[in-house]
Amino acid sequence: MKAFLIALLTLPLLAYGEDVPPKPGGPTAGAVIAVYGDAAITATPPPEWSFQWNARGRLGDSAGYDALSCDALSRACGVRDASGKFRIDAPGHTVSRGIGYLDISAMRDSGGVARYYIASYKLNADPAGDVWINHGNLRTPFNEGTDLQIHVNDEPKVHALIKNERRFAEVFQFNLGHLKKGDVIHVALGPAPGARKGGGRLFYVIEDCPAGAKPVEPAHILSPVPHASTPQFGADGRIGAAYGEKHQAQCSAVTATRPELVFIGDSITARWPTEILEGRFPKQRPVNLGIGGDWIQNVLWRVQNGALEKAAPKVVVLLIGTNNLTAGFTPAEIAEDVSALLKTLQNKAPASRILLLGILPRGPSIHDEPNDRIRQTNVLLAKLADQKRVFFLDVGDRLVERDGAILTEVMPDRLHVAGPGYTRWMEAMGPVLDQMLTEHP
Repeated sequence: MKAFLIALLTLPLLAYGEDVPPKPGGPTAGAVIAVYGDAAITATPPPEWSFQWNARGRLGDSAGYDALSCDALSRACGVRDASGKFRIDAPGHTVSRGIGYLDISAMRDSGGVARYYIASYKLNADPAGDVWINHGNLRTPFNEGTDLQIHVNDEPKVHALIKNERRFAEVFQFNLGHLKKGDVIHVALGPAPGARKGGGRLFYVIEDCPAGAKPVEPAHILSPVPHASTPQFGADGRIGAAYGEKHQAQCSAVTATRPELVFIGDSITARWPTEILEGRFPKQRPVNLGIGGDWIQNVLWRVQNGALEKAAPKVVVLLIGTNNLTAGFTPAEIAEDVSALLKTLQNKAPASRILLLGILPRGPSIHDEPNDRIRQTNVLLAKLADQKRVFFLDVGDRLVERDGAILTEVMPDRLHVAGPGYTRWMEAMGPVLDQMLTEHP
């Protein structure tokens, strides 16, 4: 079989070899066989799954693979040293803070041999159609790239080099053809040619799709792209269960409460102390629509699929964009997407006034990165205010000290706000909201 290496930037993942070309047909929802992300974050991997590395042989010779040791307490897999600790010079994966933080490491050893992290799945039944890798998401922090290889048993099916793109994960799907019970699918990550390290954040789903059909397009699980409208996805490429439940609960709260004051945003908004909001605005029945981890694109989806039109609040307070900034979105891209979000809010709640807040400062001091980009972004956000329906307020200076320091009692992790910080924030924002609520027609 003739192989070739594909550098993936914006192109879809393509076949390596010619014996299993993608088949024509319209998109369809394939039957999910297995979800790598769910298996990798469990305390004990399901029996069909194994996590390995090519400890005793070349990649593509599964007889030379050794099992990684998995730790139920830390939900990590790796190679242990003589003392029982995980080696930092061997492949493995670690899990922290949920789905978006399943990190894989692979490296080249002192002899120059590329050691791959290998996730293997053994089919326990004959698929009805073709087996696809779908909702593939790989985001690598290594500038040289990460080598991705997929084998069925020991036969290579795909070989690709995933380049580092700080803002987005590469998404892909691939047809592995008609497989049978007992076949083993190996998905391996290793360092790019000449590189010392490889790996990144990986998610994918194994699907059984009717022959001649193509599964639905892969979802951007790790990082939405600009101008998209999308919920947060789970490891299976579908809307996250907890996310969907929270969104529905918030829609119900809006419908039942019919608030005059609504707060929308990410985890910084979600953490507003209820006693501060309700204590300051008891008659306005404030409702908090913050959800942790949201990007602008996620909030846009929630507004489009929400219930604001049923409440017609007098004022909507919007704070969003810090997660986009972390991922490398430019100030112009953030402002453009916030502008689209504002237009959607105005369409959904045409009688509402909107208070757009500037992105809050981050880090130990406002003199540190990324606060220069935050200031640049806020300049552009301020221009979105028309002083009629959309107003802008930057409360960032109330959260920092005179020398520019950001105290841990105000922002404990230098990102999220704590009680004293919310008090300062409300002192700056409260009078503005009073005026907006009073002047509401």
